[in-house]
Amino acid sequence: MCAKHRNPTDDELRRDESGTLMPRHRVRIALGYPAPYKVGSASLGFQTLYRLWNHHPLVSCERFFFGDLRQPTSVTLETRTPPNALDALAFSVSCETELLPVVAMLSHLGLAPLRRDRPDDAIPVIIGGPLTYLSPHLVAPIADAVVHGEAEEAAGPIADALARHPSHLGRTDKAAFLDALPQAFGIWVPARTDDPPPPHIVPATALPAVAATWSPHAELRDLFLVEIARGCPRGCAFCVMSRTAQGTGPFRSVNPDTVLAAIPDTAPGVGLVGAAVTDHPHLLDIAVPLVNRGQRVSLSSMRADRIGEPLLQALVRSGLRTLTVAADGASERLRREIHKGITREHLVEAATLARHQGLAGMKLYSMLGLPGETDDDIAEFAALALHLHAVLRLTLGVQPFVPKPRTPLADVPMVPVTELDRRFALLRRLLKGRVPLSPVSPKWAWVDWKLAHGGTASACAACHALEGGGNFAAWRRALDACGL
Repeated sequence: MCAKHRNPTDDELRRDESGTLMPRHRVRIALGYPAPYKVGSASLGFQTLYRLWNHHPLVSCERFFFGDLRQPTSVTLETRTPPNALDALAFSVSCETELLPVVAMLSHLGLAPLRRDRPDDAIPVIIGGPLTYLSPHLVAPIADAVVHGEAEEAAGPIADALARHPSHLGRTDKAAFLDALPQAFGIWVPARTDDPPPPHIVPATALPAVAATWSPHAELRDLFLVEIARGCPRGCAFCVMSRTAQGTGPFRSVNPDTVLAAIPDTAPGVGLVGAAVTDHPHLLDIAVPLVNRGQRVSLSSMRADRIGEPLLQALVRSGLRTLTVAADGASERLRREIHKGITREHLVEAATLARHQGLAGMKLYSMLGLPGETDDDIAEFAALALHLHAVLRLTLGVQPFVPKPRTPLADVPMVPVTELDRRFALLRRLLKGRVPLSPVSPKWAWVDWKLAHGGTASACAACHALEGGGNFAAWRRALDACGL
C-alpha cells in the first residue's frame, strides 16, 4: 500500500493526537467504538464519555477501536493493554449494523457476545449511544447494563458503582456492580427487569457536550467538537431527533459564552455539533469570535432557509469551500408532507448566495422512497438538481428512506430493494451524467430497517452474520434465521 494512503499505526495515532487523557487510577474502563479510530474520534458522544470518565476522581478510561473482522481489536490506545484486562468494557454504538463489530470485538477478546453465554464473573459490558436511544432492546441480549437516552448524568453513577466494586484478583464483582447501579438516569440492567426506563433527558445545565481530543487522523480532521444545541425544534416526520419523535427532549441551546469558554485556543479548528445547529438563536455570536481567533469553523448541519450572508461570510473566512444542505425529499409535495419546511426557493437562494461568496460547490442530501413517492417526484428532483448545478457546481448524496422507531413514520413499510434500485437508476438517467450522484446502497439500508425494528432478535442476527462473514448475504441468512 502506498504510504500516502496507509492507515496510521497506533504509535502515530497517539503521537499526532492532541488532548489525550492518560489513565491515573487503578480502576479503569475500556471504552470501545465499533469502527476505526478515524470514525470513532469524530463521535462527540464517545469523546464525551472518554472525557467524563477520565475526570472522575477514582476512575480512568482508555479507548479501543474496531479494525476489521479478521482482527477487530487487541489493545487500548493509551497503554496498549488488552481491553478485557481492565475493570469494565463500555461501547458507544451509533447505528444498527454496528451491532456486528460489537459482537466481533467481544468474540476477539474471548468473551461470548451474548450475555447469557458469559460466566457470572466475566467483565461487565455496558452499552450506550444513539442506537440505544433509538431502541435499547437491540443491545439487551449483549449488555449487562444499557444507557437509555442522554448519557452525561449516567457516566458518574456508573463510575461510582465500579469504583466501589473494583477488580479482585483480576475480576470485577459484577453482580455487586450491577446492584449498585441506580435505577435512574436511563440506566437499565436487562437481567433484572425486562422493561427499560424511559430515555433520560439531561437539563440544559449539563450542556454543552465537549470533546477531549482532536487529530489529523480523525474523519473531522483537526476539529475540536462542541455541541452548541441539543434536540430539534422542527417537526420532520422521519427524524429521530425531531420534536415529533417519541422520547426526545426539548430543543436546548447553549449560551455563547459557555460554548466559547469550553473551546481550547490551541485547537486549529472547531466543529459546532447538533441536530439543528443553524437554529441556535445566537449562532453568529459563537462562529464569528472563533473565526476572529483564527480557528477554522465547521457546522454539522445547515438548513438552507437559515443560511444568511453574515454566517456564510464568517464560514468562508474560516476556510469553507463547499456548502452542504439537505432537501430530504424529492419534491415540494413530499417535503411538505414530511414537514421538512425546505422549498425549492430556499435551495436556489442558498446556492446563489454560496456562489456570490466564492464557494467552489454545493452538496445536497436527500432521500428516495418516502411514502407516496412517484416517478414524477423523482423527475422534479432531477430538474431541481440540474438547475442548482447551473448556479453552482453540485454533488448529490442520496439515501433510501429507512422508517425508524419512535418517529411518526415508524410503521411505514420500507420500499423494496428492487424498486429502490429502479428509482436510483431513474434518477441517474434523468441527471444525464451532469451531476455526480453518491447513493447509499438500498441493500444495506434494508438491513438497517430490519435491525431497527427487530428488538432483541437483532443481537441474535448480528451473531449469525458474524459467523457467516459479515457480508450482505450473511446478513440476509442471519435475519431469516432470527425471524426478522
